[in-house]
Amino acid sequence: MHPAELTDCDDAELLARSRRGDSAAFGELVRRHQHAALRLAVVIGGSTEEAQDIVQDAFVKVHAHLGSYRGSGSVRSWMLRVVANDAKNHVRGRVRRMRRDDRHARLSVSVTEGPDVAVERYSDHEALIAALQRLSRDDRDVLGSRFVAELSEAETAEVLGIALGTVKSRTSRALGRLQHEFEMAGSAEVEP
Repeated sequence: MHPAELTDCDDAELLARSRRGDSAAFGELVRRHQHAALRLAVVIGGSTEEAQDIVQDAFVKVHAHLGSYRGSGSVRSWMLRVVANDAKNHVRGRVRRMRRDDRHARLSVSVTEGPDVAVERYSDHEALIAALQRLSRDDRDVLGSRFVAELSEAETAEVLGIALGTVKSRTSRALGRLQHEFEMAGSAEVEP
């Protein structure tokens, strides 16, 4: 099948073709969902620099486990769940590495920065990511899935493995907390 014709196939057909060894079909699946996957990895993983590696590793896992998709939920949700899990695992690993590095840093001489170090100004995107990082993991995951990765409530429930009602209630509460974070950040900038 010509690659242009693959754009007419739905995700389930692309998955079936991928299982039969059609690399172009898998490439089309990746193309369709890579932007949502990247946004999700940034929100959960907290780093735009690491998000591409997380997504690439997750899609390699998806390809290696094409046969494990059982048809419950959409192919998109299944793929993004792998991305979400990899991003969470990456964060856990980062926390372990930071703790280890912190223990080692206490043993070495530390150099402090002088008062002339300039404070970086964040763009709107960076401010959003920073505000999201100050929220709890549950809040970050649900807001990132809904609004950054642009998943529906049902897809978010599938990706995060929680009930639809939980998605709705967490989204509502998390939006309130996110607004509070922006208000606090705004008032901190105004104070001398």
